[in-house]
Amino acid sequence: MLARLLVNLFGGIWSVREKCQNGILSAFYRFLYNYYQFEHGSAISHKAIFQTQASFPRGMKQIVISEYAKIGRNCVIYQEVTIDKDLSKNNQDKHAPNIGDDCLIYPGVKIIGNIKIGNSVILEANTVITKDIQSGRRISVSYV
Repeated sequence: MLARLLVNLFGGIWSVREKCQNGILSAFYRFLYNYYQFEHGSAISHKAIFQTQASFPRGMKQIVISEYAKIGRNCVIYQEVTIDKDLSKNNQDKHAPNIGDDCLIYPGVKIIGNIKIGNSVILEANTVITKDIQSGRRISVSYV
């Protein structure tokens, strides 16, 4: 609750996120951004690339987005979503998922590894994605 109040004083979470990137107060803004994430049980890196502000209909609750992830324009991301690089010991790759424009990602979706998701893709709840997906697809259950 305290983080939400502080973030609102500085123009909202997207404004604070942008201020994390550079400037003399960037360390302060990173602390505030991370504190906000902690209060929501999320880990959305301030280094992740968002083409436009993503929509979080249930708030930024329990969402993990890697620092190397790229999120396209007008994406909708629900709670408990993971968009992360492959963290296995054998994989030192810094490539994370690349999500296209106008994607809808329902609760519980896990996108792991160097994955490319096309434009206008719908990922239904609790789907696990480990392979590329072409534009315009609707994916349900597990797509391995």
